[in-house]
Amino acid sequence: MVSAQPRLLNPYLYLLSFTGGFNVMLLEMCGFRVLGTAFGSSIYVTGVLLALVMIALSVGYYLGGRFSQRFGTLEFLLGLLAGAAVYVAVVHLLLVEPLLDACYHLRASFDDVTLQHVVPVSLATLVLFGPPMVALSHVSPYLIKLLSASDAGQGAGRTAGNLMAVSNVGSIAGTTLPSFLLLPVLGVRTTLGIFLASLGLVVALGLVLGRRRVLAAAAATAAVAMAVGGPAAAHLLEKQDAALVFAGESLYGTVRVLRAQEDGGDERLEYMPSRDYVHSTVYPKAPLKDQFTTAYVNVGLARESRRYLVLGTALGGAVAAILAADPQAEVTGVEIDPLVVDLSLRLVPALQSPRVKMVVRDARLFLREDTSTYDYIVVDIFAGEQIPTHCITQEFFALARARLAEDGVMQMNTNLWDYQVLSGLEQPEPFVGVRHLHSALLHAGFASLFQSDFFGNGHLYAFKRPTELAALREQLARRALDTSADPHLRASWAVASLSLVTVPDARREVRPFTDAWVPDHQLHLKGYIDRYLASLLRAKESAGWKSQVEGASPDDLRMISVRHYAAAAASFSPSEPGFKSYLETKGGDFCHELLDWAARQQEDIHVPVARYVHTPVLERCARLPAAEVPAGGAAPRLRRYAEAATLVDSNQGPQALPLLVALLGDGHVAGQ
Repeated sequence: MVSAQPRLLNPYLYLLSFTGGFNVMLLEMCGFRVLGTAFGSSIYVTGVLLALVMIALSVGYYLGGRFSQRFGTLEFLLGLLAGAAVYVAVVHLLLVEPLLDACYHLRASFDDVTLQHVVPVSLATLVLFGPPMVALSHVSPYLIKLLSASDAGQGAGRTAGNLMAVSNVGSIAGTTLPSFLLLPVLGVRTTLGIFLASLGLVVALGLVLGRRRVLAAAAATAAVAMAVGGPAAAHLLEKQDAALVFAGESLYGTVRVLRAQEDGGDERLEYMPSRDYVHSTVYPKAPLKDQFTTAYVNVGLARESRRYLVLGTALGGAVAAILAADPQAEVTGVEIDPLVVDLSLRLVPALQSPRVKMVVRDARLFLREDTSTYDYIVVDIFAGEQIPTHCITQEFFALARARLAEDGVMQMNTNLWDYQVLSGLEQPEPFVGVRHLHSALLHAGFASLFQSDFFGNGHLYAFKRPTELAALREQLARRALDTSADPHLRASWAVASLSLVTVPDARREVRPFTDAWVPDHQLHLKGYIDRYLASLLRAKESAGWKSQVEGASPDDLRMISVRHYAAAAASFSPSEPGFKSYLETKGGDFCHELLDWAARQQEDIHVPVARYVHTPVLERCARLPAAEVPAGGAAPRLRRYAEAATLVDSNQGPQALPLLVALLGDGHVAGQ
């Protein structure tokens, strides 16, 4: 076969080298998108994909060198490439979704957080990319052998250098075209169709040169069929979801929007940038209903801010909430993804108001270039499931602070929980990312910080001027008692008044996140509770546990929670499902101990409760029969708060309002 078309063979072999380099990189670029939709965009996903692709290429180079000596024909190499094309068509286009689902759910099999993030991604990468990468990396060893034999006068070194140069040019094309054209415009499936077409047609051309015309025709037909039919078949096999409003790919990943009709008739939209992570929820006709989103802006609305900047608008929930609550407010919304901006304007009509200015821009670049001043800034920026590292540093916060008015406030959804339920015996202490974020804010010049972990997501409020918690809580409580305001907003104000706590200035001593240091592998949403419970479980085995924790005063609320969190880790598993199982089976004991503690209290209980009793525990306590609630001290208040928290957490703000008003009417809202 090699000698059949000698004058055309050498140019063809260089074309094959270019195609091999092109398709290796094209497939790898698709890999970042495919894995990102399932496992998020993180240092783990990037590291695993790059490492395993390099391993697969190394294996292919090694085997290619050996096979080129034993099966040194071009026909054998073309067979390998044809097999790679068929593999990609079947696995990447037809089986990819069930495969990714299986790998994603495999995370629950591991207690160790690092294994949760590494093993499923590794398995998916090996199955999806291992075999085709091994096949593609046979190209260079084979071509060096074939060209060295036909170009004996040039020498092996020159031949290898020429081939590697051409292959690298192909790799450059395989990187730039998917990055700037194929993936953004055509999406993953069509890009994989181009992979199949290019690889299949170059195989067919090689068969033509070898006078295998029947096989060539079959290969060309199969290549076109796979390139066109594969993406179409994948679309037909895709799960049809009646709630799906939109599904597509943008410059930054997969975008899905779901619609649901609630029992009361309200339409709810959910924006999902990854497999099971809901980034934001919007009620287009009742923007203040979603309590999680309204918490972004409640402090600004209580302070009657007028000029708002929202960094990371997503579907526009925060923007719509501001417009609904304040007819005088003006909002600048910044969102990096133009597709998401288009969807928000189409699905949430309020965003078309002349009081809204939408900007498609990276948040940090916008802050560097903008010269406007704002009373209130919302930071809700995520890439997949984690905050981009360039938007969580001291330098970023300094840029945001520079855009604030002198009495301005910056709110941030961190999705990072501050573990305050610690015994002090944890060795090593769990990494608490939000504390490094606190330090970054303080070093950036913010004077006062407050945090609410009511939703378990670390809502932070950074004040440019020194502010006392007592004054802030009083302002929020006063607004919550204003019967002329929207009931959803009143409920949000009330919960904020009862759940905000001061971030101590001592957090300055913690190493701040800076542009030079952000351990972004630690910033995943998933797994924080697991590490925290594991550290408590280790502390439970320490010598000081019995005296310092089990022997602590019954009035030490922190140690009450520490004991039960550690018991959950020991009884079930150091994981979120384990903690939920504990609450279901033994949560009653936890709640009785909390209520007994409250019965002995006469002063404000809400600051310690906000620090040491988390909302899932309150929701379990709300289910206790009324007869089991002590009548003395603050126990009835704690029970009312648990009932109100349960309603607010399920977006039933108006139903929670009577309970919250009663709590505020008790006058127990002093800051601590």
